[in-house]
Amino acid sequence: MKKIFILFLTIMIASAAMAQESKKEQRKAARKIRKEERAMQEAADAAVMKASIESRQFVLEANFLSNKRGERLVVQPNLNFIGVDREKGAFQFGNAQSIGYNGVGGVTVEGQIADFKIKEGKKGFLNLDFRIVSSAGNIFVNMSVSPSGNADATIRANTSGLLRYSGKVVPLGSSIVYKGSNLF
Repeated sequence: MKKIFILFLTIMIASAAMAQESKKEQRKAARKIRKEERAMQEAADAAVMKASIESRQFVLEANFLSNKRGERLVVQPNLNFIGVDREKGAFQFGNAQSIGYNGVGGVTVEGQIADFKIKEGKKGFLNLDFRIVSSAGNIFVNMSVSPSGNADATIRANTSGLLRYSGKVVPLGSSIVYKGSNLF
């Protein structure tokens, strides 16, 4: 009887260990599948983002703005953006707590796109250079976009002013921005 009990106990322990092993393998396989799905989704998102940039229909929705001294502010992406729609471009900065020149607490400048250049860098980064020609003058835009769509852009005018946008590039049709009244 004692031998049967020990044999039964050994079988129970072995089956519990095998069940635990299979659960670990199942979790490992599930993690691998999730990782592959995430990689496929990131590749698809990168292809959509790259296609929207190449077709010149995209918006950089800024989460942060900074000036030439490096002072950085958290901002609303629906009011702070750089947008390109084929041959037209606009940039805006604003604040919902006040009324500015454009009606949304800031400035909006629109114009024609000129000298639009795309260079693909290392690891899939895209570097964009273009001008927005408006009645206020030439606005020079330099933008760096990662494959995931995160972007940094610098805007310079004919003056010594400088404004940096940091945020996410999205296709024009998916954008959530609200454009105020054009200043110039």
